[in-house]
Amino acid sequence: MVDYSADEITTRESGELIREVNIRLGNEELCFHAGFGFRHLLVWKGGTTGTDLTPPHDISGRVIAPHLPKAEGSETLLRLMKESNTFLSGHPVNQKRIATGLRPANAIWFWGQGKKPALPKFYDKYRLTGSVISAVDLIKGIGACAGLDVLAAMNELAKGKDFIYVHIEAPDAASHRGEVETKIKAIEMVDSVLGMILEGLNQYDTYKIALLPDHPTPISTLTHSNDPVPFAIYTKGQDNKNEIQTFSEDAAASSGLVIPGHELMDYFIRG
Repeated sequence: MVDYSADEITTRESGELIREVNIRLGNEELCFHAGFGFRHLLVWKGGTTGTDLTPPHDISGRVIAPHLPKAEGSETLLRLMKESNTFLSGHPVNQKRIATGLRPANAIWFWGQGKKPALPKFYDKYRLTGSVISAVDLIKGIGACAGLDVLAAMNELAKGKDFIYVHIEAPDAASHRGEVETKIKAIEMVDSVLGMILEGLNQYDTYKIALLPDHPTPISTLTHSNDPVPFAIYTKGQDNKNEIQTFSEDAAASSGLVIPGHELMDYFIRG
């Protein structure tokens, strides 16, 4: 797996490629939908969720053969992957990318599978309205399933929304690519965005904010791990003189507080 994102291909370029994929490979059962960047969607009517699939960012720099689709439904998906390579390699979008020194998106790869989740509506559970801001279609989809609007942050608060979820993917993407300097810049960007959000929140009499990654992605492994993540919660006006002043895994571990991920929202909102 040379590059799972084709040098972070643009949405415009990938959209053109996915449209070609759908024209050539789509049918009444299989429909390809363009997403954002290198992430897209296949809707397989009557398909299976029993296929054994490997996310491509888990096998960067490794031979792909042992990680191709296996088990139920694998023949169909593997056929689509192979057929996509026969025409994507020579597609004008990829030829132009190669000419400018960029890697081509020369085949499709299936990351995982599943059905639409049955999530309780956020408002029904917490009696709060909310919105999601993210460049990742998965996060947008989860927000939509939970009944959250997929829009933009401070404007949404000004409109009366109670809760805003801002998701920034850049540090994770840098980790998957093994780019230390890029990850440092991405974390600095998050810090800058947080500063702007806090400045904007000061107009309100009260607010509460939580800061945390959704999962660890160590550069040493280029993929996700299941270790605990640090989180910080701040309420306007709280006194932090005796609190931990560093945001890191080690500092979080020293606090002695560990909350299961699925309980964090309850802890954040209800205390």
